[in-house]
Amino acid sequence: MKVGLANTDITPDRPTYMTGFAARTEPSEGAYNRLEASAMVFDNGATRLGIMAVDLVGVDEYLLDPIRAKATDLGIPPECMLVNCSHTHCAPACRRVRGSCRKFDDEYLTELIGKLQALLQAAVGDLQESRVQLAATQCTLGINRRGRRADGRPGMLPDPSKPIDPDVPVLRVVSPAGDVRAVAFSYACHPTTMGGQLLGTDFPGPGRDAVRQAIPGCLPVFLQGCGGDVKPRNVTAKGTFASGPVEVVYEIGHELGRAVLCALAGHPSDLGEQLAGASAIAQLPAKGQPSEQELETLLQGSEWERAWAQAARRTIEHKGRLADALPMEVQLLTIGDLHIIGMGGEVSCEIGLELKHRLPQTTLWTLGYSNLLRCYVASRGAHSEGGYEVDRSFLYSLTPEPRPLGLAPESVDALIDTAMQLVASA
Repeated sequence: MKVGLANTDITPDRPTYMTGFAARTEPSEGAYNRLEASAMVFDNGATRLGIMAVDLVGVDEYLLDPIRAKATDLGIPPECMLVNCSHTHCAPACRRVRGSCRKFDDEYLTELIGKLQALLQAAVGDLQESRVQLAATQCTLGINRRGRRADGRPGMLPDPSKPIDPDVPVLRVVSPAGDVRAVAFSYACHPTTMGGQLLGTDFPGPGRDAVRQAIPGCLPVFLQGCGGDVKPRNVTAKGTFASGPVEVVYEIGHELGRAVLCALAGHPSDLGEQLAGASAIAQLPAKGQPSEQELETLLQGSEWERAWAQAARRTIEHKGRLADALPMEVQLLTIGDLHIIGMGGEVSCEIGLELKHRLPQTTLWTLGYSNLLRCYVASRGAHSEGGYEVDRSFLYSLTPEPRPLGLAPESVDALIDTAMQLVASA
């Protein structure tokens, strides 16, 4: 097995419009730490896989297509190239096709495409004999964010009675001499410890820093899990979520970093040299078509509601209706005995947990926020309760993606079934 590694800084060098919180109206005012992108390329002589981790909210076709085109030129087929976003909410706007923020720094985005393509090139140029090992631990920095408001409806409130996914899988790349070249790790939680107008990584960056400091010379790589309904445990005495300060961001990140180091203090197992990649499209059923009355109500609402309703009306006039299902990519990368499932949405932690529960004999690593970021995929329980992920999040897109009034509850089964079929055929 050969593994190639590369890392680059993707922090804008000037004020730029940010994404992650719709209430922001002004450009960034600096950065509290640096945004990164990392690439890992695995090559066993017959197959080549690529994993790219970027400190962005998500990517759409604007970035994904040139990344995968470059990967293809470098011998990495599209189904073997996974792009995962940390989902920090203090990142520059980059989703030109599907993002909610419609203000972009075109010069920065052009530079970003070049940097990410060069990053892959550098990783391929760095291919070296290595062993790949797996360890695992747990961390409880996250808390479910679907607590109930006074009216009984779920709101953005901490609820320790609802599930999180505490798993922290850790992949270690070791040279023939025993030096640790890279440590990749994952956790399922929104990086929303802090808002404001400063660019930054939220907790994934300090988590990487803790690993980098403890293991000099290694490349730490964070991959975002299925954290669509989980926030960091930054909670006020009144039972609400706090925002910052930056010292809390660092302490929460260091908590994750310490968990990673504890996992490595054990006995990581060698994964072997098998490599494979596969991809399939899950068709996630939508709830239904918006009525004219519903469109009229949205047209009297917020900026986002009006924009969605206008775009929906244009689509209906042109096509007769909105699409009845949302296509979402599900990708499987196999490294030795490890199966990494990447899903293109803000996936509920309960979906990641269910996949691991239903495949108990499989070493499974579940990721959301991978490749083309589409929408929230809420849990079955969330569908029965309602709330933002189910009822409102579909509004925050340039045009109505084919999920007219959000996804139907059957979307959970469609996503899980597609992932399980990929694993079964591996």
